[in-house]
Amino acid sequence: MIRINLLPYREQRRKAQLRRDGIGAGIFLVIVAGLLVATYLHLQGVESRHKARVEYMKTALSKIRDQLDEVDKLKEKRADLVKKLGVIKDLQEGRDRSVRLFETLGRAVPEEVSLQSVRQQDSGLQLEGEARSNSDISSFMRRLEASDLFADPDLEVITNSNRNGNPVKTFKMGVRMADAAQGSGEKDGDSGKGG
Repeated sequence: MIRINLLPYREQRRKAQLRRDGIGAGIFLVIVAGLLVATYLHLQGVESRHKARVEYMKTALSKIRDQLDEVDKLKEKRADLVKKLGVIKDLQEGRDRSVRLFETLGRAVPEEVSLQSVRQQDSGLQLEGEARSNSDISSFMRRLEASDLFADPDLEVITNSNRNGNPVKTFKMGVRMADAAQGSGEKDGDSGKGG
């Protein structure tokens, strides 16, 4: 029988197999390293996009806050202007009121009545004066009530006195302004409906 020595052949095959396995492992490691690098770069890109988005949102949010501050300032200015317009409207409505008040009061005072003082109070006027008789004071009260500016004259005090030897009636009365009387009348009417 012929004997063939196969040891060098097996040795070469083993070396070739190790070489192929080493190359395969190297290629596998290169592919894995490439995938790891690609994954790392992808995640870095995602992170940078998220950071850019967050920065954009922060700048947009700061712009919106600035705009909201500006809107709040405009609302405050508007409220101030509305308040000033209300004051101006009230002043325009009441600018001729004192003239009308004294004109109406002058027409309502009979010749036999003289006013000593006129004081303004919360809802009307406090009048003090002198008259020759009680009927003159009654006439004055009727004239006040008939006017469109005054309402509810209320005689508080009448005293008898003498002036230069003539008998005089000194009086003190309160009269409400028609606006105040109507306002309290509406309140009284509302409270009557609720009961």
